[in-house]
Amino acid sequence: MKSKKWLIIFTIFSILGVGFVGGVNYVLDPNGLNNKFLINKINTKKESNTAFTTRFKSNILVNGNFDTLLLGTSRIGVMNPEVVNKYLSCNSFNLEYPGSVTKIQKKFFLYANHFNKIKNLVYGIDFMAFNKNRTIENDFKEFYELENMIESNQLISNNDFYFTFEAFTKSLKVVFNSLRNKHKSEAEYSNINGMRDYKNFIQDSKENKLQLDKEINNSIKSYFKPMGIYKNYKFSYEYLEDFKEVIQYCKNNNIKLFVYIPPMYSEHYDAIYAAGHFSQFELFKKELSKITEFIDFTGHNEISSNKNNYWDSSHLRVELTQTIMAKIFNDKTIEVPKDFGVLVTKQNIDQHLRNLREQIKSYDLNKL
Repeated sequence: MKSKKWLIIFTIFSILGVGFVGGVNYVLDPNGLNNKFLINKINTKKESNTAFTTRFKSNILVNGNFDTLLLGTSRIGVMNPEVVNKYLSCNSFNLEYPGSVTKIQKKFFLYANHFNKIKNLVYGIDFMAFNKNRTIENDFKEFYELENMIESNQLISNNDFYFTFEAFTKSLKVVFNSLRNKHKSEAEYSNINGMRDYKNFIQDSKENKLQLDKEINNSIKSYFKPMGIYKNYKFSYEYLEDFKEVIQYCKNNNIKLFVYIPPMYSEHYDAIYAAGHFSQFELFKKELSKITEFIDFTGHNEISSNKNNYWDSSHLRVELTQTIMAKIFNDKTIEVPKDFGVLVTKQNIDQHLRNLREQIKSYDLNKL
């Protein structure tokens, strides 16, 4: 009888403990997944939500409020949808997925289309998205765990996350950092339009705390280290097919399409050559030109050569959204540097690639 009594007590306390953990995590919301409660000096300094892209963005998309998508990696993530809204008289959502391969982009795009009547797609397509040696299973744990739900257009709940001790640990960190008024220099998503917001970087910049050169060097290093995004780069024709299927879907469903290759800081561009990936970089562009025309913002130009246009080697500051979109939408009222952005077609791709090769400058990867 005693053992049965203790078993009942243990069960009750276990249920109460799990409930307590779940309740605390839901209220403190350490990664900003529900944004229901914001308590001053308690949970204001949250952890970044960019590690929960699938959960966070799918929960917004299912409301069906959007008719325009911005799709791609985090390089399009820094683009402000409000600028696109003005050009297309639309309501756009930034559906970037950090460092994603095109297979993720295609699946997330189709998921978004299931819940929204999409009329326009702005696709920032990246070289990194075609690396055969990066797979969903091995490199995108969060998406992989929810992949079947995305493919079957299911609603994704965050309740399972709240009932974990991982979330509880993060909740404690959030309280600790909020009490000390301390934040990490990291990006987070807007809970309105999915944009990748660097407000902590902006704050550090205003307070002269931002070490931009260090951020740039660390960023380049993260791409080119042995296990980085460019690891053993080999262009994937399977991922090219995923990209092609998105383009064909747009054509079949009268979705207006705008494709571009986002800019990177000029040293990042040179590092691609120094790492021996430039022939693959050219192959990527040549294969794209067979499928669709696009605007290429890479290379050395007035924007990419100025480090103050970036937060690191990959991510433009939000103010540059207007410059990028003015070029894409051919807005002559906005001044865009003449050397920034080239419309690439089947007819001019070879000349364009020759011009870009001439821009390459020496870069020492060993300094990283």
